Amino acid sequence: MSEPENSMRVPPKIGTIKLITAGRITGLPHVVELRYTHQDDSFYVLAGRANTDWVSNALKSESSKVHVGGLVFKVEASVASEKERKSVSEDFVRRYGRRVVKDWYADAEIALRLRQKGPPSLKGEVGGELDSKSSFGAWQSRHLKYESEVSAAFNSASEEYDFTISRNFVNTWIRSRSISLLLNYIRRSDTLLEIGCGTGAEAIKISPHVRRIFATDVAKGMIGLLRLKIKARRLENIVPIEVRASEIARVREYLPDHKVRIAYSFNGALNCEPHLIEFVRGVSSVLEEDGYLICSIRNRLCITEALSHAVALQFGRLNPRKFQPIMVSVGGRDIPSTYYAPSEFVDFFRVEFKLRKTIALPALLPPAYLNSYYVRFRHVMSILERLEPYLGGSFPLNRLGDQTLFVFQKM
Repeated sequence: MSEPENSMRVPPKIGTIKLITAGRITGLPHVVELRYTHQDDSFYVLAGRANTDWVSNALKSESSKVHVGGLVFKVEASVASEKERKSVSEDFVRRYGRRVVKDWYADAEIALRLRQKGPPSLKGEVGGELDSKSSFGAWQSRHLKYESEVSAAFNSASEEYDFTISRNFVNTWIRSRSISLLLNYIRRSDTLLEIGCGTGAEAIKISPHVRRIFATDVAKGMIGLLRLKIKARRLENIVPIEVRASEIARVREYLPDHKVRIAYSFNGALNCEPHLIEFVRGVSSVLEEDGYLICSIRNRLCITEALSHAVALQFGRLNPRKFQPIMVSVGGRDIPSTYYAPSEFVDFFRVEFKLRKTIALPALLPPAYLNSYYVRFRHVMSILERLEPYLGGSFPLNRLGDQTLFVFQKM
């Protein structure tokens, strides 16, 4: 084995790995973050219970993967021998300390060996939204096709997407608040259209309240995961469709009477659509008269972001969104995304829509990529969450959040 290949087979020594297995019944990706040790081309992990889901999945699955430090290893799982387990326990003490091992692994029922099935593939480490390591100029110089790169980035993110979002309090708060605001407008008889559905988390939560949802996304990987969820949960009123936002008019053939009363798009999907004028025309064509488009986009200026960096004396990062487009990290890949000032975004809609409401998401909490700082001090700052419903829609805070949610009504 050559020296470069050999170095690729040895993972970087960082604190945890992500083990990705396929659900035994659903086939859905199951992601768990684990402490580990690495010996002889194998990862070793300890589990508190031998019958926990991820252990059972790993032992049955032939497609398990370990993601560590930007590398993805295909692995084969087996129960470690007593000799291996003893060696693993000793290595855990050296890596993590006797107290961690005593508190977390004293009663571990099983040790797993995850044997590497060859050299890894490269995948950028999944980080925060603004953790991009490349500049727009460098990206532009590669002459890449934007739509293909966006699709590839979200395909790359799809397996770990739900895991990443669910572990971020601010992200889950934004999702819950967005859904709550949408529910104020819908009727049980409605058919909805979602633009940028991702893995379908929002559609699944909204589906009990409506007749049907046509959920669209540009990424094949996201749509594939939504189909698996629909099958596993026997959801009959969600229809996944792979289509770009700017081509949303193509879904008319699937819609009852070729129209819906409400379309929605959350979490900045439209920031990655370079043809917004075409999108506006397309979504207008599928909306009923007086129908609503409820959408949220990443804002060009976030006051809590500026304040957070000021408190940390990071004055050079007070407004990292100043120059557009901005590079963002999605699924370990860097892609350009265009953040908008609220007035700038509204201008795209003036001919076809009236603006009915503008709400900051959030107004007082920091952006999701600063989640770890907020969670650390949440015990003294949670009052901000209670104030959000009262201040998030008030000027000028409603124009200064990480994201801005707009309620447009078709004229």
